[in-house]
Amino acid sequence: MLLKDLGAYEANKNAEMGSRLACGVKFDHDTELVARYKKAGLNILGRTTTPEFGGSTVTESLACGITRNPWNLDLSPGGSSGGSAAAVAAGIVPIAHATDLAGSIRIPSGFSGLVGLKPSRNLNPVGPGAGQFFLGLATEHVLTRTVRDSAAVLDATAGPAPGEFYHTPKGKASYRSAMLAKPAMLKIALNLQPWISANVDAEVLEATLQAAHLCQSLGHHVDSDRFTLDEQRLLSCMETIWACYTAYGINNLAALTGREISASTLEKSSLSGFYDGMAYSSQHLITAVDYSNTVSRTVGAFFENYDVMITPTNAIQAPLAEKKNSHSQDVTWHNWVKEACEVAPFGQVFNISGAPAMTLPLGWTRSGMPIGITFSTKIGNEATLFTLAAQLELAQPWKNRRPDNHVYNLSQAIA
Repeated sequence: MLLKDLGAYEANKNAEMGSRLACGVKFDHDTELVARYKKAGLNILGRTTTPEFGGSTVTESLACGITRNPWNLDLSPGGSSGGSAAAVAAGIVPIAHATDLAGSIRIPSGFSGLVGLKPSRNLNPVGPGAGQFFLGLATEHVLTRTVRDSAAVLDATAGPAPGEFYHTPKGKASYRSAMLAKPAMLKIALNLQPWISANVDAEVLEATLQAAHLCQSLGHHVDSDRFTLDEQRLLSCMETIWACYTAYGINNLAALTGREISASTLEKSSLSGFYDGMAYSSQHLITAVDYSNTVSRTVGAFFENYDVMITPTNAIQAPLAEKKNSHSQDVTWHNWVKEACEVAPFGQVFNISGAPAMTLPLGWTRSGMPIGITFSTKIGNEATLFTLAAQLELAQPWKNRRPDNHVYNLSQAIA
């Protein structure tokens, strides 16, 4: 496997976060998640690219350059776990670590034809250096080609470490056993209306409807339904928590490295987030935390009546690489966050609420690019997602679809 260069770190290996400010940074310990990967027998071969601090829906940075999508090199694999997505989609490794604050596991999964689960809040451990990431909005897991691999890795990593600040309890049965369970009839809500205003691509809508019809054909009950939230408060919640943690992290890195906080070490979007984060008051932050509780209660109540919700993963098809340069644009933090959320406007509520959401490669554009469909459920109910995902993978398999830029094709050409 490979590690995204953000979140999970190996002792005495570079942890540079896609940023010139963090060039050469190392930590003296493995994170708990890395320790569990190693205990499970996974071999960590290196790191994958990320935009600076994971702050973009495309993966490009001044520190590491541009990451491209193996399905079409003119396009981006998405972000912020785009390096991991490109590596798995191209067949370099079957598994790569990823993080998700506002869609960064699901966005590249959707654009790259992969399985991407954002687990429940703190189902996977986050220590030992932190008790929560971004006030519980961020989480870590892996990108894979198959449902089985995602389940197997979560079996190896889920559960609290000693002293965990809080955690979502791990199910009694294994996630791999959930894949083998006979699926019960699920009550599923289909939602095609995003919580952040965005134009949803017609082919994306078509693919999502086809996924809902597939669920119906398998015996599940599907209704069109959703919960409602205040869009401006939702955006403000994301914007505030993200900026405050950006400022906190940048200050810590500057102190650690002795480097200045300036355009010589940071991209313009990160600087904008830093300055906004420094300007926010405690009142701003507590207001954001209060609204995150509103979101959590709303999502929780909805899943008392439904087992699963189906939404598009991304509102758009895979974007052009080099189109959105965080280092070359003069941006306000508000506009940067808003534009990022508009790429995947169905996703942020599940970061804020802590509920799990899994993207599956069930759709394809007429030009042959993947379209991800997301399935979400109540906190701690990953087993239901794995049961349904395994059923869908069997009914509409994707494992034989490979991009042209794949190691299998290269090996065949050499042979």
